[in-house]
Amino acid sequence: MPTARSTPNIALIKYWGNRNEELRLPMADSLSMTLDHPTVEITLETGDRLAIHSFDSDGRAKTLTENQVSRWQKTLALCRRYLATLDESEVLPEKLVLTIRSHIPPSVGLASSAAVFSCLAKAIAGLVREQITLTDEQVSVLARLGSGSAARSIYGGFSALKAGEGKEIGSSAAIQIAPEDHWLLHDIVIIPSHDEKKVGSTEGHALASTSPFYEQRVEDIRRKRQPECVDAVLKRDFEKLQRVTEEDALDMHHVMETSTPSLKYLTADTHRIVAAIKDLRTKEHLPVLFTMDAGPTVHLLCTDEAKSHVLAFAHEQKGCTIYETKIGPGSTLLP
Repeated sequence: MPTARSTPNIALIKYWGNRNEELRLPMADSLSMTLDHPTVEITLETGDRLAIHSFDSDGRAKTLTENQVSRWQKTLALCRRYLATLDESEVLPEKLVLTIRSHIPPSVGLASSAAVFSCLAKAIAGLVREQITLTDEQVSVLARLGSGSAARSIYGGFSALKAGEGKEIGSSAAIQIAPEDHWLLHDIVIIPSHDEKKVGSTEGHALASTSPFYEQRVEDIRRKRQPECVDAVLKRDFEKLQRVTEEDALDMHHVMETSTPSLKYLTADTHRIVAAIKDLRTKEHLPVLFTMDAGPTVHLLCTDEAKSHVLAFAHEQKGCTIYETKIGPGSTLLP
């Protein structure tokens, strides 16, 4: 009865758009920093039917929607399909009891799906370990089948999801770029709105290719931004990391806004916060960068020396919720 624990990650080079929607095979590479909290825990055990018990950050039971149950069923089916390619077609039972305990506050702009499905993948690895020992890359494939960004949360520190080639189920996997202790960075999260977004990331990915700028985005990531971001991480070059991360975030949102239909995740508050942090950064010479995923939330990544200044700035933003986290260790099986 294995129990796994995992956390979200914040993407530096963004994952947006797939070459295969069913298998969540990305068009482009991505790179992220795994966070140390908030956490999700999942316990797996065999049962007499598939049952999913989910509890929120306050410990209250949640009733899953039909679409949510369907996503779990599809993900587990895909995991069995992938394990079959490793000659282990019967290793993951169809009759499972999943107990999910999420400590991620709702609507805070943290990638809960990345934490949840990386946690599921790690729990599956624990469940089947007597029959097959899965490598971290193989576990990242299992995670990717539930959420593309989840593949990166398998690792601590900095990790990359390699797009790969072709349409085989295992053709895209994540690797670690640098461990947790390589570079202490903080993520100060400023949440201007708790409203649920009208178009979720899964639906948004399917629209990426409708933007006339998407093909160029994929090429720019492949040829320039991903290698530059990896180099910046390895050399702990914050100025370079700032430039490439901010460029990629703004480029992704440009693609979103020019897709059909247009996806406008950023709000007036988002733009106000970004303008203000740029001004503060210039005046105080602070090592801090901004990035935004598919929503209005602003993530401010900074070094330890800048943390107190950035936190003070964050708490000055009226009407916003502030969440503080930092680089973390990745998915793990609990004793």
